[in-house]
Amino acid sequence: MGKCDCGAETDWQEIGSTWLCVSCRSEELEKTVGELKEGWDKMLHAARHLQRLKVDTLSTIDLLDNLKNEINRIKAE
Repeated sequence: MGKCDCGAETDWQEIGSTWLCVSCRSEELEKTVGELKEGWDKMLHAARHLQRLKVDTLSTIDLLDNLKNEINRIKAE
């Protein structure tokens, strides 16, 4: 137990290499997933530009689809 900057007297949980307040965890997880989705959108945009330039991007598109599926599987527990 400890006091977080958010003001909660709470337990801490390690996610990746970061310790998060259990009370803040959902908010931090939503922020991270949002950043992942934003990055995915940018990569897809770049892959589509490459396709228009006739660069073979089939494997890139498949990779991005797999990445999006993994991002969508992340859930706060």
